[in-house]
Amino acid sequence: MDILFTRKYKYTIHDSVDNVRDEIKSLIGRRWYDFSTNMMGRFKDDDSFIMTHKWSPIYIQWIEISPAYLTGTLAFRDNKTIIYISIRPNSFFVLLFYLIVILFACELFGRSMFIGEAKTFALIFFPVFNLILFGLMLLFTSLLRNRFEKLLRLKHNE
Repeated sequence: MDILFTRKYKYTIHDSVDNVRDEIKSLIGRRWYDFSTNMMGRFKDDDSFIMTHKWSPIYIQWIEISPAYLTGTLAFRDNKTIIYISIRPNSFFVLLFYLIVILFACELFGRSMFIGEAKTFALIFFPVFNLILFGLMLLFTSLLRNRFEKLLRLKHNE
């Protein structure tokens, strides 16, 4: 996991790249009312793909709305197909996480924004909220990865 909470995985499949490509395209190409995959995305011509959760609370064209994003590429080596994926949480969650860390550090060591009992509340609220936010980011990315692994019957290589 890096500083932006992105995790990378590698999967090796003993099948042709065409079969794996078709299987991923069939997952992505299902209709909106098909609840069996709960994933949507697009497959590009360079054997890369992007997948997200199917349902999001809002839809705005120019901002990220899905709680997690899975990007991947296919490679073919030694009669095996290798899938490289990276999973990351929504950028807004990551930005909010670091903003709260900065606010907590300012409140603890430097410039106080709250006085009296409000300061005590802030010193308790900021870390608790950040732990909850961190847990949600891990939950959303893990759910997306587990769903991807389950649908393609994969186990990741360490």
